[in-house]
Amino acid sequence: MMHYQQQLQKVVRSLLPVRKSLLTASECELLAHLYLQPEQNTPVQLSQVSGMKKEAVSRCLKSLYEKNCIRKQRQAADERSYQLFMTETGLAELKKGYESILQPFYDLWRSSGDTFEAFMYYADKLAVHIEKGQENTHEIL
Repeated sequence: MMHYQQQLQKVVRSLLPVRKSLLTASECELLAHLYLQPEQNTPVQLSQVSGMKKEAVSRCLKSLYEKNCIRKQRQAADERSYQLFMTETGLAELKKGYESILQPFYDLWRSSGDTFEAFMYYADKLAVHIEKGQENTHEIL
């Protein structure tokens, strides 16, 4: 198991982006959720759909707000709650961020082809397992 853990670390390190954006990977992820699902635009909803802890979401949102990537709008029904919207700056930074985040994936995919696709297939299955909180991974694989 130790060998597999080390090998997985090698793969993960090779997929880390070269920083070309002022956004972190977590900030890009939250912006991507706002872009793809604009109706799920509260901090609690972002925490639920991303799987990130509320505290981590709050830190990322604070940073995104300071970078002018999002704007906040208080909800009329509940003044403690607010909705989030991506700004033009946020959209431009999301594009730059994802280009730098995805480049290592494309590079590895081009160099290893079917092996990378099989790896991503099983990584997707494992992610579904984690999301559902299932006990037995053998059922989905």
